[in-house]
Amino acid sequence: KKLNDEWIKKLIEFKVPHTPDIDLPAVLKDPVKMREWNLAGLPSDSLSESNAIIVFKARRWPLLIDPQGQAVKWIKNMY
Repeated sequence: KKLNDEWIKKLIEFKVPHTPDIDLPAVLKDPVKMREWNLAGLPSDSLSESNAIIVFKARRWPLLIDPQGQAVKWIKNMY
């Protein structure tokens, strides 16, 4: 939410035309890739989807805190 708000402020600051109710995760996610991730074991809630976007868009490997083992299962199924 905070990142999305910052992003919207920058869009306004630089006068970039945009939809008023734009959502950063909706812009960054690819529905086909999301479906592939869900089939590999990623839960379909918005938090998991946002975290998956960060995992794949980050320049470095993110630290995953995964007490339930869902992320480990998902990553193993992806590779």
